[in-house]
Amino acid sequence: MRTKIVEARTIGECWQKCIGAVIAEGDLFFDEDVKIKEILGLTVSIDQPALTDSFIARYGDSEVIRHTLQKFSKGVVMTNRPFTYGERLYNKNGIDQIDWIINRVLAKRETKSATINLLNEGENSNNLPCLTTIDVKIRQERLNLQFFFRSQNIVGRQYANLLALSKLQADIAFRLGVAIGRLQGYIASAHIYEYDFPFAQKIINKEDVMLRDEFYLHGPKSIRQNPNFR
Repeated sequence: MRTKIVEARTIGECWQKCIGAVIAEGDLFFDEDVKIKEILGLTVSIDQPALTDSFIARYGDSEVIRHTLQKFSKGVVMTNRPFTYGERLYNKNGIDQIDWIINRVLAKRETKSATINLLNEGENSNNLPCLTTIDVKIRQERLNLQFFFRSQNIVGRQYANLLALSKLQADIAFRLGVAIGRLQGYIASAHIYEYDFPFAQKIINKEDVMLRDEFYLHGPKSIRQNPNFR
């Protein structure tokens, strides 16, 4: 399968298009004992990312959004998670990587190497970060943020992850005194779990639906049986 490309104006539009693409074009596969539809290689590009999005306000799970924004925040400890993105962004092996990015851009405004990694070398946990790489570049006085996800749960998590990245992008742009540019990235495994298929179809059709996170109830066996993930 060739890499699928989704272009959108807003995060909500991107989310809806990605759900539609995986349902229509994804291959059936498994994550442990749970059936999924999966696209290997999904590229997304969002022209006007923003933390406020009417489509996500209508269809997204507000608790998932709150939890994800918290997980990306600096100095937040979450005892029911093996790590937070905030730890990897702001205190990875004692380094504040966002400060590092900003200093890199300040030293060379046109830099192509303001890039950070969220994996620890040799890490062998069952729960590696899905988001592994973030890159920023200033072009035409706009701060563009690009990312790499090794894996992304499109119905249950994508919208919240993109909102959190748009907030991070806005924060960095503000500190550098530039406007917000595009939010773009690549997802190696873009997938939808079988238990989310009904939600997916209703979101595609813009029907009324109350999306609720069921990953810890109906996700892969290793997640369902882990008492820390509650």
